[in-house]
Amino acid sequence: MTGAEGWLALFRRACDEVGARVGDMDPAQRRQPVGRGAGGDVTMVVDQVAEDVVIEVLAGSGRPMRLVSEEIGERQLGGPGGPVVVVDPIDGSLNAKRGLPVFATSIALAEGPAMGDVTLGVIRDHGTGEEWIAERGRGARVDGRLLTPLDHDATALDLLLVEGSYPSKVGPAAAALDGRVGRFRALGSLALSLCHAGAGRCDAMVGLGPGRSVDVAAAQLVAREAGLLVGLPRVADLAATPLDLDARFHVVAARDAATMDLLAGLL
Repeated sequence: MTGAEGWLALFRRACDEVGARVGDMDPAQRRQPVGRGAGGDVTMVVDQVAEDVVIEVLAGSGRPMRLVSEEIGERQLGGPGGPVVVVDPIDGSLNAKRGLPVFATSIALAEGPAMGDVTLGVIRDHGTGEEWIAERGRGARVDGRLLTPLDHDATALDLLLVEGSYPSKVGPAAAALDGRVGRFRALGSLALSLCHAGAGRCDAMVGLGPGRSVDVAAAQLVAREAGLLVGLPRVADLAATPLDLDARFHVVAARDAATMDLLAGLL
């Protein structure tokens, strides 16, 4: 295996193990609180179990890496040096704890400390079983099918995915976009929203609430390799955004600059 192939196989195995461990877990068990993670959010059993599984697989490989993960924070695994591995064990925790089948495991590989350094992203949708993979410069795929830019009016906004869908934020956004957007959809997972936008299942996406690097490190590469513009919230902000748990940013993705400006204006 080449280096990239080895990392890909490792990340896919971690996603397999998470799915096996949490897939049949009852929502009442999933949502039991166990403390607070390094990112500041309440950690639930489903988050802890998923992270433990991912770390077990990654550490078991013996590969050196700097791990950035939502619950445990930053750790060095396998000795000094190595690339950065960014993990969101469960993206869409609120859905997972309530039994809604819209949540994913997201793992990214980076050759440096910033978002622009991400070279590989793997997202496993545990509800549908779909697997989204992107390699920098080599495109993005869902279940092995190459994602290509869709041949349609890039400015049409029939369907907009909205994350951070608090009523206080959705109301003003809806008013500002009245007559410009057909429908809103809110999935509850930044990673999956970016992936679906990349696949053309919606026309654009906007995060009205703040996101973190663990949420989007892998999925932003999927979206960009599929031909989308991705901003945090501006395209120029993305490359230097640090891969840590401190940075907070709004995420915007669309196929043209005019739509990017329209959605960024909501923020």
